[in-house]
Amino acid sequence: MDKELQNSFQHFTDLKSKYHASRYEDSSLSSLLYLILQKVDLGIKLTTLEFDWLTEHKLFETVAAISQEEKRNVEELRKLEKEFYYLKNQYKVPNFWQGFKDDISVPLYPILWKLNSEKKLNQSEIKWLQNHQLVETLQIVHEMELSQHFFRLKTKYKAIKYQDSSSKSPLYEILKKLETKTLLNKSELECLKKKELFETIEIVEQQNLEKQADFAYLKEKYQAVQYHDVSISSPLYPILQKLDSDKKLIYSEIYWLEQQGLIETLAIANELEQKREFTALKAKYKASQYEDSSPLSHLYKILKRLDLDGKLSDQDINFLKKRKLT
Repeated sequence: MDKELQNSFQHFTDLKSKYHASRYEDSSLSSLLYLILQKVDLGIKLTTLEFDWLTEHKLFETVAAISQEEKRNVEELRKLEKEFYYLKNQYKVPNFWQGFKDDISVPLYPILWKLNSEKKLNQSEIKWLQNHQLVETLQIVHEMELSQHFFRLKTKYKAIKYQDSSSKSPLYEILKKLETKTLLNKSELECLKKKELFETIEIVEQQNLEKQADFAYLKEKYQAVQYHDVSISSPLYPILQKLDSDKKLIYSEIYWLEQQGLIETLAIANELEQKREFTALKAKYKASQYEDSSPLSHLYKILKRLDLDGKLSDQDINFLKKRKLT
């Protein structure tokens, strides 16, 4: 027997068992009973004629089972619609937005259900809310994400006994600073003490010890050991961190170094800036294969002149040709 046909016969047998019609002897797939039971199983309402046919064939148990199934489906649908109505109110979906009505088939229903149970939406779901301009719902989603982040930080930094979960709490800002290893100020430390978050304070102190060691290392590396202030709140520390991250110093930072007489540090900062410029020029003028990155390189001078006025001397051109910088 054909596999598909065999599956259909089995399906009919299963439906007859499910809806108490097994005593009906006709198992032909062309039987009206098969159509009726398929419709019922798909949630399609039967006509009066179909109910009459079942009664005529004395399938009273089947009629009762179908009636019970339809009743159950109506009750379940009402429950879902009620839940949808509750979720729309909870997550501030505007009533005037006619596209939602009480239709549980719209994407909003599973989005709100997921938000209510799993607490986290993916990007496509957030995009759907944005496209339909559900501003207040999105604000709630954002606040929930912040609260979840706050909870993770409280767990990580031993502050879980602090009950307030609002992202507007001062503690949230403090823990975010701890996460980025940013130095806390006196008022923030006082806040931790007032809340008796002593384990959190221990973590702060450990971070500060690590920063002090890092500061000492950076002063050595960037030849600023003559600067005697060892406090990690010193303006020098973020400047040296910036140098170590290969970032350009701004004028006020350069001026501060000059005022402190940190000439060697300034020289290193200037050399690093020239190296960054040299790398950028090599990329711009397709000379990246030239390995020397020292600002003392003659190529650096050539590329700077080229960048300033677009002209090269014969000597410069010969230099480029010899190094195959065609």
